[in-house]
Amino acid sequence: MSKLPAIVPEPLSFDIGNEHDRFWCAAEGRRYAAVIGFDAKAQGEVAICIAELVSNVAKFAGQGTLTLSTVTEPRLGIRIVVEDAGPGIDNPASVFQDGFSEGKWIEPGSQRRIGQGLGVGLGAVARMMSHVEMENVPSRGLRVVCIKWLEVPRGGAGSFPASGPGSAR
Repeated sequence: MSKLPAIVPEPLSFDIGNEHDRFWCAAEGRRYAAVIGFDAKAQGEVAICIAELVSNVAKFAGQGTLTLSTVTEPRLGIRIVVEDAGPGIDNPASVFQDGFSEGKWIEPGSQRRIGQGLGVGLGAVARMMSHVEMENVPSRGLRVVCIKWLEVPRGGAGSFPASGPGSAR
């Protein structure tokens, strides 16, 4: 198990009601990840994923919730749960592949309209998170659960980089 941070943040929950909520939620997710101990790059990945998921809730369901919590088993990480009361998705497994947008595959050369997605958002979420699952909850909408594990520095605790003390020069 990873060493717990000095302060394990309490779970946080935010209502999603419009597109602009993605900015607030992403910033809160970044702060939450920082408290757990994620580096700047991983904090940015958490923020991007939250912005994408929250934006999708606002666009396709109108409203929902974001919940952030700390995972401690089997190791330290952040759990991001986004739930909505929208129509759900016919084939949840397919949406994490690039080229899927607004419920269908984007055909090469197809006419695009202003504001249409690029079809890479949920694929990016899948690439940046350690674990992603999506499920339709009957009579309730869609639920997306993402986990990002805190990476342990290479070499483990107490080791030195190759150019550090004790290395051959």
